[in-house]
Amino acid sequence: MQTRLRFEDRYRTVDEDRVLDALVLLGAAFADDRDAARATARQALDRWAASGLGVRRDDAGRRLFDPVEVVHHLKSAGWHGHDPFWDDHYVTTSRRLVGALAEEPGPDITVTLHRTFNLRHTPPTGRTRRLRLSLPLQDRCEILALDPLVPDGATHSLRDGRLEVQVPPSDAAEIDIGARIRFRPRAADAALPDPELYLRPGEGLIRLTDPVAALARHLAGDAPPPVAVKAFWDYMIDQFLSGPVHYDQIPADAPLDWVLDVRCCDCQLGAALLVGLCRARGIPARLVSGYFLYRRSPTLHYWAEIWLDGQGWASFDFMSWDLSKGGQDPAWRDHFFARIDARMITQCLPLAFTGAVGITIPPVWRILQTTQGGGVEIDMIDQDGLSVYRDHVAVA
Repeated sequence: MQTRLRFEDRYRTVDEDRVLDALVLLGAAFADDRDAARATARQALDRWAASGLGVRRDDAGRRLFDPVEVVHHLKSAGWHGHDPFWDDHYVTTSRRLVGALAEEPGPDITVTLHRTFNLRHTPPTGRTRRLRLSLPLQDRCEILALDPLVPDGATHSLRDGRLEVQVPPSDAAEIDIGARIRFRPRAADAALPDPELYLRPGEGLIRLTDPVAALARHLAGDAPPPVAVKAFWDYMIDQFLSGPVHYDQIPADAPLDWVLDVRCCDCQLGAALLVGLCRARGIPARLVSGYFLYRRSPTLHYWAEIWLDGQGWASFDFMSWDLSKGGQDPAWRDHFFARIDARMITQCLPLAFTGAVGITIPPVWRILQTTQGGGVEIDMIDQDGLSVYRDHVAVA
C-alpha cells in the first residue's frame, strides 16, 4: 500500500506537547498511568522523527509537527511492519473502546457538548452572531431530556439536529454554547420514500466522475447490490490507508478522484467514496455523521448507510480498517460491515444537516483531539496552530 499524500513545512505548527496529548488519546485511552503513556508516545515520536517524519523547530528550538502527518506516519509505519505503536497501542485501544461500549448495561446515554468559539481572529460584524451546535436527530433517537447551555444575554432555538444561539455584538474573545442531552439511540427507519435522492451524482464530497464510475463497473459489474457492496468494501479495506488528510489539497470538483489517486482517506472521505461507488451502480446510499459514544473517546465520526432490499438502511463504517489492522485480521475486518454500535447521530445527508457553525472556517485547518476534563477536546486549528473553535464532549 503506497499513499501519495503531500506534506509541507507550513503544516508543521503544533508543538510537541499537544501532539503527545493526541497520541495518548489514540493509543492509551485506558491507561491509568498517564505519565508512562506519555513517555511511550514520546519514544514513538522520536522513532518516527528519526525515520523520516517531518519536524520543524520554532525560534526557541521546540519541535513542531503536523498532526495529520504524525498519524499518517504512525499508521503507514505500522501497516508495513516498521513500527509497533499502531499494532500495540492504537489498534488495541480501538478494539477496547468498541468492546467497552458493547458491555454498557443500559440503553440511556447522557452526552454533554460544549463548544467554544475563538473570536480573536474573526472580524467583528457589529451584528448578532448566529452560532450552531449539532444535536441528535429526533428520528434517530428518543430524546429524554435536553438542556441547552447559552451565554447570558443570548437567545436560542432548538431545531431538529441543532442548537442555534443568537449572540448580540460584543468584544468577547470567546463565546461558549452547549447542551446536555439524555437519549436512547434507535435505528434508521426501514423506508425509502425517494430513491432518486440517494442516487444523485453530485452532493458535497460525493461526485460521480468517470474514474469513480469506471471503478464501480470494474469491481461489481452487474452483480446484485449485496455482492457489489461487499466488492466495494473489500477493495477499500485492501487498497486504502485510513487516516486524516489536508482538505485544502482536495479539488472541489473531483474529491473522490483525489482519494483514488492518493490512496488515503479519513472517515468522511472513505464513507463518501463508498456512497459514490454504490450510487454509480444504482444502489441508494447516503453519508451519516455523529459522535462515538465511547466514554474514553467520544469523538466526531462519519460513516455510510446503504439501502439493501429486504434489510433497509444498513451502516458501513471504515473504522473496520483500523480494527482489523488494515484488513489483516479477518476476525475484525467486517466488524462494522452492515452494522454499527450505538451512536449519537447528528446528520443524515442530504436532508438533515447542521449547517454553518457561525464563524469563518479558514482554508487550511486540522483537527486535534486530546483527553480533557473527563471527556475529549476536539480542536479545529488553523494554519498557525491556533484554535478556530473547540468542542468538549463527555459521555456519562
